[in-house]
Amino acid sequence: MTRLIATLCLTTALALPLAARADEAADKIAEAKTLVSKTLIKNLQTGFGAALEKTVAAMPDQKADAVRKELNAEFDRQREVMVEGLSKEYAGKFSLTELKHLNEIYDDKTYQKFQALNADPSSSVTAISQGSVTKLLNMLAVAAAGGEGPQPGSPPAAAPSPAPAPAK
Repeated sequence: MTRLIATLCLTTALALPLAARADEAADKIAEAKTLVSKTLIKNLQTGFGAALEKTVAAMPDQKADAVRKELNAEFDRQREVMVEGLSKEYAGKFSLTELKHLNEIYDDKTYQKFQALNADPSSSVTAISQGSVTKLLNMLAVAAAGGEGPQPGSPPAAAPSPAPAPAK
């Protein structure tokens, strides 16, 4: 009987740290899901929604509705993939305390105001950023094409003259 009690005590003592680690891992995943949902996914959803509306703006209503329905359904599927994958990655890279701290930062009202300004497509902050990013992307495209095209700071090339009319 003493041996049985000793075995039960030993088993319980060994199982407790495993259970605690399992609980902490689940807590880390939950905290990471909250973080991913209110940061990356929120920003992605805002950007996707704006891009989707730009895309369907010129379509007839019936087609626009069908495209919205299809693309929103795919966005929902991809969001779940991202939330699951990113949450596991963050849970593996950060402690529970760190994840909670990150969530507190994103809950801060001043930080939320900052993020809202950066996410607003009509803000001057967005216009400044988009203008610079567009210019940089264009330069990269020119460089990738073998350097043909205007160089930064140089005036635009003159349009070629039309060919002379054929002689009669």
